[in-house]
Amino acid sequence: MKYLRAYILFLALTVSASAVAQTDQSFVADLVYQVQQLQEEVRQLRGQLDQQAHELKNMKARQRDQYLDLDTRLGELQNKPVAVVPPVISETTVVATQQPAAVTNAGTKEPAIAAVSTEAEVPTVPAIDDEAAYKAAFNNLRELRYTEAAEGFYAFMENYPDSPLASNAQYWLGESYYVTRNYDLALESFQALLANYPDSKKVPDAWLKIGYTYYEMKDYPKALDVLKRVQQQYPDTTLSKLAASRLQTMQMEGIE
Repeated sequence: MKYLRAYILFLALTVSASAVAQTDQSFVADLVYQVQQLQEEVRQLRGQLDQQAHELKNMKARQRDQYLDLDTRLGELQNKPVAVVPPVISETTVVATQQPAAVTNAGTKEPAIAAVSTEAEVPTVPAIDDEAAYKAAFNNLRELRYTEAAEGFYAFMENYPDSPLASNAQYWLGESYYVTRNYDLALESFQALLANYPDSKKVPDAWLKIGYTYYEMKDYPKALDVLKRVQQQYPDTTLSKLAASRLQTMQMEGIE
C-alpha cells in the first residue's frame, strides 16, 4: 500500500510536469509570435518614417530652389536702375498789369495800384507713367506682398501693353501667381510671355518656371520635357543648374 501511494504520487508529479512543460512551450511560442509581430510593425514604422523624411527633404529642396530662383531674379532686376519721371505740378499764375497814373484833385499824378488777376489755375498731376507703375508693382513683389504685386503687374499689362517693360511685367506677374500656388494662372502668364514677347530676355526664365509649374501641377511628363529642354538650350547657365537640380529631385522621387 505504501509503495502504491508512492507510485501514484510519482505519476501525478510526472503528469503535472508534462502539463507545465506543454504550457511553457505554448507560452514561449505565443511570445515569439508576438515579438515577431512587433518587429514587423517596427519595420513598417521605420519605412514610413524614412518615406516621410525623404518627402520632407524633397519639399525643402523644392522650396530652396524656388526661393533661390526668386531671390536671384529679384536681385538681378533690383540692380538695374529704373528712371522715374517726377510729376510736374503747374504753379498758380499771377499777372500784374501796369495802369496809367491817376490824376488827383491837386493836379498831381500818383501811381495807381496795379491790377492783379484773381483767377488761379487748378494744379494738374499727370498720369503715372509706365516706369513708375512697374516700379510700384515690383516693390510690392520685393516686399513679399504678392497679391498687391499681381494686381499691379496685371494693371500694367492692361495699361501699357507696348511698353519696353511689358515682357518683364508679364514674367513677374507669373512669378506672383507661382509663389502663391496659383499654378494655372502662373502657367498662363509664362506661356503668354513666350507667345507675345518671343525676343524678350525673360524667355529662358519663363521656360524654367514653366517646367517648375508643370511639376507642381503633377504633370510630370511635361515637366521632364521642359526641364531637359532648358538644360539643352541654355547649357552652363544658372538656369541649366536649376533645371538639373529639379530633375535630380524628380529622379529621387522615382519620376523618370
